[in-house]
Amino acid sequence: MVKIKASKLRDMEIITDTGIRLGWLYDLSFDEETGEILVIVAEPDEDLDTSEFVTDHEGLLLIPMNAVKSIGEFIVIDHSKLAVKSKLRRISTIKEKLQRP
Repeated sequence: MVKIKASKLRDMEIITDTGIRLGWLYDLSFDEETGEILVIVAEPDEDLDTSEFVTDHEGLLLIPMNAVKSIGEFIVIDHSKLAVKSKLRRISTIKEKLQRP
């Protein structure tokens, strides 16, 4: 397994496996108990219509970690696993984990 420092991920471009630029990595959200990375928090590309994506109160994209296909020059996201508003169960699970005290 290749090790990557979190500092190298900051501002890394995020694209889907279909070539859509989602934006740039802004932050990561962890489960405090397990240390598991839950979501990538991304600043959306200015041309991206975020109306169908799961976003936080600041308009940042919330991308489930299980949607990440690869990390290299870019972070590549599996578009079929991307959390969109039509996938209500996934949204509620992510938001519940993010709101844990």
